[in-house]
Amino acid sequence: MKITKMALTATLCLVFFVSGCQSTSKGGNDNEAGLGVFMKTTLCAVGGVAGAYIAKELAGKYFSNSSKQYTAEERKTLTKGFQVGLFLTFCGIANYAGETIYKKLSEDGLKKRREQVLQAAVTAESTSYVDPQNPNYRGSVDVIDKYTENNGNTYCVVAKDTLVVDQTSESILVTQCRDLPDGEFKVVAV
Repeated sequence: MKITKMALTATLCLVFFVSGCQSTSKGGNDNEAGLGVFMKTTLCAVGGVAGAYIAKELAGKYFSNSSKQYTAEERKTLTKGFQVGLFLTFCGIANYAGETIYKKLSEDGLKKRREQVLQAAVTAESTSYVDPQNPNYRGSVDVIDKYTENNGNTYCVVAKDTLVVDQTSESILVTQCRDLPDGEFKVVAV
């Protein structure tokens, strides 16, 4: 049984490892290549194992609450089905979590982005950025909320950071706060 689970895990991780290698051959920068090979495999394995464990627990609860009586062989087969299904689902979710168009920015582009996200917080005004090495990679930072907390001692700015790469856009919310009167802004939530 353990050998079967290990073989399944190894096979699925190998498939994602190979797909990660193929994804790096399509171009991109070094940030993309590093994620494609090692991280995809790691994320898949961790997510997949978590999914298989959760599936086993859910199957046990399902069988104990079911009005139908299943044979031991049926329980074993259905549990494996649950495990494979959730293994693949969690593997895919974990792998997707590692996929973001922000990773396509060059080091200079990441620096520009960080500067402009900070600038938006400092000025409380919208701003934009362009990756110097990839001029088609354009971002905008729009301030969507400003508030104080901690009895008015902390000032926070929430900005929507949107990056457009090859007609695909992705947005994240960034919250930065600073202690009043003159503290530095720090990212507190992404």
